[in-house]
Amino acid sequence: MMKNKLFIRLLVVVGVVSFFTSSALSHDYPKVGHTIQVLKAFDNPEGVIFSADGKYLFVTNSAEVGRPDKGFGWGHNAGYISKLEVLPSGLLKMVEPRLITGLTGPLGCAVSTVATKMFPAGTIFCPTGSAPTREPGSGEPVKDPAQLKTKIIAFNTDGKVLGEIPVGPGSAAAKVSGAPVLLANATAFDKTGNLFLVDTALGGDLFEPKFEGKGGVYMFPVESLDDLAQGKEPSKPIQFLAIPGNPDGVEVSPIDGKIYVNTVGPVAGAPDPADGGIYALTYEDFKTGKLPAPVVTGQGALDGLDFTAGGTQLNTQIKAGATNPIGVLVVTSDNKTHRLRLDAFEDLTGPADIDILKMSDGRYLLAIPELFATDPTAGDDEVTVVVLPADFDKP
Repeated sequence: MMKNKLFIRLLVVVGVVSFFTSSALSHDYPKVGHTIQVLKAFDNPEGVIFSADGKYLFVTNSAEVGRPDKGFGWGHNAGYISKLEVLPSGLLKMVEPRLITGLTGPLGCAVSTVATKMFPAGTIFCPTGSAPTREPGSGEPVKDPAQLKTKIIAFNTDGKVLGEIPVGPGSAAAKVSGAPVLLANATAFDKTGNLFLVDTALGGDLFEPKFEGKGGVYMFPVESLDDLAQGKEPSKPIQFLAIPGNPDGVEVSPIDGKIYVNTVGPVAGAPDPADGGIYALTYEDFKTGKLPAPVVTGQGALDGLDFTAGGTQLNTQIKAGATNPIGVLVVTSDNKTHRLRLDAFEDLTGPADIDILKMSDGRYLLAIPELFATDPTAGDDEVTVVVLPADFDKP
């Protein structure tokens, strides 16, 4: 059964081939990624996250219904999380295809950095319950507003759910922003244990009556996490910063400590003043509620965002546009963007919420989930595994 579900292609590298169609090599990043594995075992995987000890990779199977004739939407209660072992070589081995089930649109996870009474350090926080939601199979929209149950679940590496933080209608988060979280797309932690959540704010129009969304990023102080999971008022207030253009990915830089958020507006057909941009936020920005100018603009539809341990930023381009084709962008410290090349041709389809692990030999392991979004067949979508050289941070 495992062999039927897990199709692994080990790639023999013959030459250097870019997965981008552009021939503008001057825009390519000088360091090349080595594709070592493609796992075809998932259902529209949107996010991946390595465990704190690097022993496991968890994959969020968003179970997008794959019905372009009906419109984009997460299969209602059809999503699940897979657990894989990270072998010393960097290859992945399936441990449990369905570790946690019954989720709606599980997306970009994060690993906690500081322990609380309820959540040990290393707990995995995963946003789920998001709009737009559709019935699996038929693709018909879920219209009952009571079914908008956006939340962040917290689980350990054994798959035990330790608690959850509601962020939907009537939640503490909704009271702060003035709107429920509609599309809880990605999460991140800073080194002091504060949790960040991005709301892409799509899909509210499918409900009757519809929900109005407010795109932006929330900061949940570490002191508030247990309170929120227990249904109490947070001992330290949640903060919210509105961001136009449908924010999508979020991560905290290990170098400057800023909170980086990108936008996916063009793929959603929404106005995006940054046209696929990246914002570098400070804690002062959350206090004042004032959004700074983006540090990167004009990149089209961005999705996943992560950093290497050395501080090099990677973003995924989930849809081809005038500026960039589908693939992975490398953003250097001077905020210049470059295309990541791979040493074997792989046609990435909807690269989404990536994660990067530093290996014991100094190299990086990059996991790329591919959100196909037009494929109704479950269990045959891909996660691509790439090794980046130890000197990747030195272009």
